Amino acid sequence: MASKTFIQPEGMAEAVGPFSRAVLIGNHLHIAGTTALSHITGDYYERFIPDTIEEQTRLTLENIRMCVEAAGGTMADIFKVVIQLRDPSDYKRMNAVRATFFPKDPPISTCFKAELMRPDLLVEIEAVALIAAPKV
Repeated sequence: MASKTFIQPEGMAEAVGPFSRAVLIGNHLHIAGTTALSHITGDYYERFIPDTIEEQTRLTLENIRMCVEAAGGTMADIFKVVIQLRDPSDYKRMNAVRATFFPKDPPISTCFKAELMRPDLLVEIEAVALIAAPKV
């Protein structure tokens, strides 16, 4: 049976609610839905968040990078993402930023229109990675 290791990257705020940021099962890393707020501490509903889809996407993917690196991987190890957008018209601009994080062999992905937990959240991304040599 594969071991299960919970990942809480240094410098990332604790999850809001009863869930973990990421869990490593064997060499599969599952990263919970992540937003631009994930690295900011303090009351969830009072945390500052940037206004644009580009800034939020960049911060969200940086937060995902923190999880992957804490487990010993890189963004290139991510093979699947699930994206939730508040406004589908942001899809093209979100993808332009996402492409900079996955310049070669981008992961498979699914995108949904969704109501997110705060009205100023524009994007949330969940990811799955296969890490050849986990460090935890």
